[in-house]
Amino acid sequence: MSAARALTAGLGAALLWALSLPAAALDSQLTAQLLVNTTAFYPVSGVDSDAPTLNLMDDPRVSQLQVLDTRSAFGGGSALAHFEGRMGLLRAYAWASFPYCCDALGQRVVQGYSNATVEGRFYDSIAVSGAGLAPGTPVSYTVNFSIAGSLSDPSFESGGFLTAYGLAEVRLRDLSSFAEVNKSWDASRDTPGLFSLTLDTFVGRTIALSGMLAVGASVSDAARLGRVAWADFGHSAGYQLLPSVAGLNTTGASGYDFSASPVPEPGAWALLAAGLLLLGLRRQSGPCLRPPSSKSADSSAPPTASGGTARR
Repeated sequence: MSAARALTAGLGAALLWALSLPAAALDSQLTAQLLVNTTAFYPVSGVDSDAPTLNLMDDPRVSQLQVLDTRSAFGGGSALAHFEGRMGLLRAYAWASFPYCCDALGQRVVQGYSNATVEGRFYDSIAVSGAGLAPGTPVSYTVNFSIAGSLSDPSFESGGFLTAYGLAEVRLRDLSSFAEVNKSWDASRDTPGLFSLTLDTFVGRTIALSGMLAVGASVSDAARLGRVAWADFGHSAGYQLLPSVAGLNTTGASGYDFSASPVPEPGAWALLAAGLLLLGLRRQSGPCLRPPSSKSADSSAPPTASGGTARR
């Protein structure tokens, strides 16, 4: 056999061996993407923007609450975005404001817009095992999905000059059969509440649970219905996993036990409010922001889910 043929045969054998190995899999992940942007064209021209991200893959910190926030301000406009999340829990808040274009005589005095968006996601895999059941035994898991939040009113103006949105999602999938149950939630059409979905599977398999929460707010100088838009989901999207047989595993590869209640305790909300208040006091010198008197579209500063002040 020539050296070339021997090399080819060796590479072929190595390739077959590599293909026989299980593919590397992502067992757990927590991500967040934030964007704030305040742009002015007149009487000054410029942009203040920021887009921080979070991406934890197969990292023990995914079971611990992670916080990410940012803010922009320019030309009289402001925007802020805030995220908190871990396995089984996502919270998000977006706020934007920009002055009206024209004075009482209809003369243009400012031109520009502000917007803020937040998207958080988690993914975890759970081995279907325990309760003394043999592999192949049929079982099921129910995911309880709890969502609470609100949008400024109005949440949309014709032409898109003022918008606010809130979207959420839950997916539970059998990684062997790829059967899944899922639900998409939209604050513009759906009411907050608790939703339950059940997936049939078998002992010995692995299931995957994932969740998503996305919020956004945008205001331009042309908006006539309001100067402020916000999407307040500081009360969160929560995810709980319950098996059909007591003792079946509900702990993911991340180490988080999804049998915990999907609704965060009131103490967590109070802690969030306190943190936002401190951040707001720290950044109070920024333009167009002062503590709000109420949670309304006419507030000149961003209220929060628990009544705290804005932050960065």
